[in-house]
Amino acid sequence: MTSPLMAAAPILAASSGFESAGAATMAGTMAGAAEPVTAIIPPGADDASIAAAAGTTARGVEMIAALTQLSTVRELFGATIGASGAAYTATDTIGAAILSV
Repeated sequence: MTSPLMAAAPILAASSGFESAGAATMAGTMAGAAEPVTAIIPPGADDASIAAAAGTTARGVEMIAALTQLSTVRELFGATIGASGAAYTATDTIGAAILSV
């Protein structure tokens, strides 16, 4: 039996896996980039160089925080797609059982 919404559980499961893999790739890449993005060495010893390095470091920390949140949300999105696929499968199974009675 197929869902009247035309949802295919195997496709949803694959999509869930792709999103989870994408989130893991993002998290790994972000972890590798965290140190070079947040550990900026001032180009000089003057106040302007130190302030520029501090500002760039602060922006890097903000970006790492934003990317952490983005990869977390992407992982949750993948989990939601997987749960939807399981729900469609369960609903189709129940519907088929009801129709067979």
